[in-house]
Amino acid sequence: MSIYAAELRQSYNQLIEDAHSAHMDNTRIGYLAATEKFTAAAAVADLICGVYGANRRAVADELLSSSLICLHDMAPAARAAFSSLRAARATGSRTLIVTALTVCGEVAMTAPGEMVSVERESREHDRLSDYSSYRGLNPSWEGRIDLPTTPAALNQLGPAYNEAAVAICDKALTETGGRGSPAAEDYRRVPGLKVEARARARLAIFLLWVNPWRGFELMRPAVACARLLLRTAEPGPHAVDAQRDLANHLCNQGTMNDRIGSEGMAETEACLREALALGEGLEDVRLAVKTLRCLVNICGEAQAAVGPAEAEALRSRLNQLLVQMGRLPETSCSICLESLAPPADGAAEDAAGGGGSGNTSGPLDSCVRVMFCYHQFHYGCLTTWRRTTSNRACPICK
Repeated sequence: MSIYAAELRQSYNQLIEDAHSAHMDNTRIGYLAATEKFTAAAAVADLICGVYGANRRAVADELLSSSLICLHDMAPAARAAFSSLRAARATGSRTLIVTALTVCGEVAMTAPGEMVSVERESREHDRLSDYSSYRGLNPSWEGRIDLPTTPAALNQLGPAYNEAAVAICDKALTETGGRGSPAAEDYRRVPGLKVEARARARLAIFLLWVNPWRGFELMRPAVACARLLLRTAEPGPHAVDAQRDLANHLCNQGTMNDRIGSEGMAETEACLREALALGEGLEDVRLAVKTLRCLVNICGEAQAAVGPAEAEALRSRLNQLLVQMGRLPETSCSICLESLAPPADGAAEDAAGGGGSGNTSGPLDSCVRVMFCYHQFHYGCLTTWRRTTSNRACPICK
C-alpha cells in the first residue's frame, strides 16, 4: 500500500470516528456536525481506488443519509441513500447492499417522491452516458420500466426496499445452507447479523398496520440475529451496541402484540420484560420508557393474569421515567376527566356492575392505555372515542 493510500484511509477513518461522536450527541448541532464529517468522508472515499474505495463510499453515504434523516432534510438524504446503494452494488457485498436498501426504505417511508426523483435523474444520466447495464434502483425490481407515480404505489415504495433487503438475506442463507461464522470474509456471501436483524425489524415495523402477523413472525429471526450477535460480540462498545440492539428488537416484537391480539401475549410479555431488564442495565431511559409503555398496555389488558396492582406499579415506573425526561405524565383521563389510578375495591365492584364513572363497565375498561406519544387514557374511554371517529390518532395529538 502506498503512503498516499494509507494516509487517505487514515483520514477517512478519523472523519468517520469524529462523525460518530458528533452524531451520538442526539442534538441538531451534533447531527449537523456529523453530516459535515460524513460528507467529507465520502469525498475522501472517492479518492481511494478499487473495491475498497466503493466500500468506504457506500458506508459513508449510508451514515450521511441517516444523519440527514435525523435533520428531516429528505432530499439530500435520498441522494445519499441512493449513492450508497450504487456503491454497494459495485462492491458485490450483500451486507452493504442490504444496509443501503434499508436506509433507502427509511427515506422512502417519509419522502417517497424524493427517492423516485433521484432514480429518475439517475436513469436519465445513465441513458446519456450509455450505461446500459443499469436496470433500476431496487434489485428486487429488475426489469421494471415505470417508476411509481400514484399515491398507492408511492406508499409501497418504503416497504418494497425492505422486502428486497429481506429477500437478499433469505436467498443468501439458502445458498450457503445457513449462517457460518460472523467473520468478515462471510459478509459478501451472507449479510452481517446486525444488518440482517435491522432489515427484518424495519420491514416488520412497516407491516405493523397492514399485516401484523407477518410482522410478528419477521421479528423472531431479527431477535435471533441480535442474540447471536450479542453472544459473539467482543467485550466493550460492540457488546454494548449489541445489547441495545437486542433490547430494541425485543421491544419491537412486543409492540406487535397491539395488533395481533392475545394470541401472542405470553411470548410478548416475556420479550418486553427481557427488553426492560436490558434497558435498565444499560441505563437507557428512552429504551426503558418505550418498553414500559408496551408492558403497561399488555399487563393492563390482561389484568386477570397479572393483577391491576402490578399493572399500576409498571405505570408508576413509567411516569417516574417520563418526569426524568422532562415530561409531566397525566394523572387523569382527558376523555372522562376522572383519575387514571385504579379504583378502590368498592368502586371497582360498582364499575363492574355498571355503576360509578361513565368510562368503565369492567376491569378491562378501567385499565390504562398509553399511546405512542405517551398520553394516557382509560381503555374503555379510548375504545368509545374511537367508535365515533375513523382517526386512530391520539385524542390529544390529533
